[in-house]
Amino acid sequence: MRSGNKASAGVTVRIGTLGFGVPTTSDPHHFKVVIPKANSGKVLISEHLGLQAQSDEVAVIERVLLERSRWTAIRAEVQRAFNTRLKGNGLPSSTWKVGENPVDRLLGKELCVLAWAIETMDVENIPVAIRNWLALRQEERWWLFGMTAKTSGGAEDRDVGWRIALRHALGDIVQTDQLESESSKLPSELEKLPKPHSNAEAQPVDEKQLPLSETSDEDSQRESHPDAPVLDESNNDQSQTEETLFLFEAKKAKAVGLPVGEMSNPEFLVKKGSTANIAQAKSLRPAIRELRQKLLEEGTLEKQGEVYSFIHEHLFKSPSAAACVIAGNPRSGMDAWRDMQGRSLKELGYGKKVNV
Repeated sequence: MRSGNKASAGVTVRIGTLGFGVPTTSDPHHFKVVIPKANSGKVLISEHLGLQAQSDEVAVIERVLLERSRWTAIRAEVQRAFNTRLKGNGLPSSTWKVGENPVDRLLGKELCVLAWAIETMDVENIPVAIRNWLALRQEERWWLFGMTAKTSGGAEDRDVGWRIALRHALGDIVQTDQLESESSKLPSELEKLPKPHSNAEAQPVDEKQLPLSETSDEDSQRESHPDAPVLDESNNDQSQTEETLFLFEAKKAKAVGLPVGEMSNPEFLVKKGSTANIAQAKSLRPAIRELRQKLLEEGTLEKQGEVYSFIHEHLFKSPSAAACVIAGNPRSGMDAWRDMQGRSLKELGYGKKVNV
């Protein structure tokens, strides 16, 4: 057991930590990374709610099961990033080992965001995903975890909703330079904290100032505000807006895509891995019925279980055409497609006629 210090009511109390910053208090909220002995064994990341659990049945949530090769691809960079955070707050560092690895609840949420992004990603894109994940601020990672966990946060939810969005956002779109530039303009949360003394392990640390402490509510507050900003999207440069991913869900269908072309009359690119409902309403226009059939015949759509899956990306003539094909019923694409902050295409100014 490693230990750190904290100050409480003017009295220095020595507390211990396990693994990556988990306090040795009674049943704390934390994560576990279980690494099997077998080199081919999959790595399980689970969330342990501790005293916050409402019942024993939901006390442990399995978040993601990673193939060993994918875990190996991220473990070193994740360890380095986590230890930097821990040392910056006067807490001991740690290393991954075979067996159970306790991880602080906030760091665990950040790890899940990266793990979800790479779980089915092309292996050659994983280094890009790592760089983009490192460029995100910790608050942005917490928010992404909260949004994903609400609808697709279980180990069995691969290739569903926000999991697809994370894969494309961190892997397919190479935005590392942009993210690092934005992050460099803003002071990190750690920079706002008092610098630890050189003999940090012998000095008291104020628990209220530790972003990793068990009493911090900052992440839960952010999760309860889904309109909180993830990235600065105030720049309306067309090349930048084209990199913003949009989500659409209808019954069992879950899709990710982005507008292409002029904002007044955009086409819409649906990403590989998105799904569409098999059933179609009688009210669906004949042209959309024919388009669905064409996509099936040419192999763009393929029946997989209870949905059609996009085997490769497809460019639709409009956001509405894409939404109608995916939902299997009439939809307004300008209202249906929403970005990661919940804003529709219409709210972002798409579809507005330009006055000449």
